[in-house]
Amino acid sequence: MLRDSQPEDQSPQSFSDEEAADLRRQYMRQAIRLALAFLVLFGGVFLAFWWSGSAIRFGASRVGDRGAPTWRVTGSVRSAASHKPIPWARVEDDPAGDPPFFQADTDQYGAFDLLTLGIAHQIRISAWGYRTAQLRVGRAWFFWLPQGSQRLDVELTPD
Repeated sequence: MLRDSQPEDQSPQSFSDEEAADLRRQYMRQAIRLALAFLVLFGGVFLAFWWSGSAIRFGASRVGDRGAPTWRVTGSVRSAASHKPIPWARVEDDPAGDPPFFQADTDQYGAFDLLTLGIAHQIRISAWGYRTAQLRVGRAWFFWLPQGSQRLDVELTPD
């Protein structure tokens, strides 16, 4: 059903009515921009406090010698000569570093899963009849997050 439009419905608005409507639209856009800027700023401050609190808790646990492992290093150990898995190889934090030290052994397929600290440090991979390898794991302090993981596939050279 069609409605007849009345000529007074299509009459132009006055200049002041159009100006007021335009100002309302501008104020609404400005309010939305300010709200979004506030949310981004609030989110950034929240992230900074969360990150710094986590870093302080981690540092306090290290000072108290109660470092909890939060970094998972998984991978496999193989022979560089035959590319076969090396069972029962030892994967451990380098004893020359700062304690606490964590360690793991590979299974019969050469796979390992080491839980260690998230800071950048050396791990040592050794097996009887092979040269010991040292690799760097973790992240630098400015990229540090409370948890993470890393995959390493290592080939050991026979003695």
